[in-house]
Amino acid sequence: MPASGRANALAFRYLKPAGRRATQYEELTLHTQWSPKTFATQGWFSPDSKGRGVWDESSTRLKASDWWGYRDPSQQWFRPYVELQTKSEQAIELAIRGARRAGLFAGLSRGWARILADYYSAYRFPEYGIFLALCYAQREALSDVVGTPLVFQSLDKVRHSQAIALCMMELEEMIPGFTDQRARPVWMEDPVYQPSREYVELLLACRDWGEILVAINLAYEPLVAGLITREFFVRGAAHNGDPVTPVILETVAADRERNMAASIELVRFLIADTAANRGVVQDWLSVWEPRALRAAQAFAPLFDVPERKPIGFDQAAATVAGEYADMIRNLKLQTPTVG
Repeated sequence: MPASGRANALAFRYLKPAGRRATQYEELTLHTQWSPKTFATQGWFSPDSKGRGVWDESSTRLKASDWWGYRDPSQQWFRPYVELQTKSEQAIELAIRGARRAGLFAGLSRGWARILADYYSAYRFPEYGIFLALCYAQREALSDVVGTPLVFQSLDKVRHSQAIALCMMELEEMIPGFTDQRARPVWMEDPVYQPSREYVELLLACRDWGEILVAINLAYEPLVAGLITREFFVRGAAHNGDPVTPVILETVAADRERNMAASIELVRFLIADTAANRGVVQDWLSVWEPRALRAAQAFAPLFDVPERKPIGFDQAAATVAGEYADMIRNLKLQTPTVG
């Protein structure tokens, strides 16, 4: 191509790729929603009745010189995301079908069946509550490239909630007398879940999308979700004749890892871009980290319930707290409560 042609091609580009060439992720994610800060020079296409645009800088305390400079480490866009979750659902379906064919559900200990009926079934409520909080956050996030990972995480949470409900339906068919009718009362009244319920309700009341992101992915997911899913349900299932729950929760863990990585990279990007963001994120951690620790601590009695106990609460809590502390320190932030 002549030099003039190359110059014209470069001038035509509407995005600045992170590397030498734009990836599919960048081509299909960046600037799908135009802003007056990018190409909508005439202003917002569809402001509301009060003149508020699609995005509003007042939606968060976080600041950025270029909200479109962020890149999701997993580079998810719609097609690969659907393919990824299709594989997860197929794995769950195969695990359930194989367990049903081999009669493995009959091997569940009676105590573990009660835990699944009451406490695992209740876990779909915080998952759905976090979905609702993420719906707000993705709507307010100040660029399409920042909002897209939040869209996918919100879909993850719906999938997790539905997977629990479907698992309970399978167990009702396979285990005589099995019912998850106590799930909602457990969520609403059982002391094990009340700090988590408070956490989710405070998330739903929060109106800073950046704070919601930090509260979920830099506090709740590593300290609470990791504890109850991996350290309790996965380990407990393996010791109590449950072949299906670990498969479901491995897909949940993969989603959690991807979503936390996206948020960690966003926080890193924002702190490098605007130094004041470090103090903002630190302020939020000082509020939400203690709440997450209270929610995690409330699960301690549950670790004593199974007949076959693979791990004690103190060991499980120490494991997730250590991982959490490493994550926060790698961001050069401080853990207000965790040692």
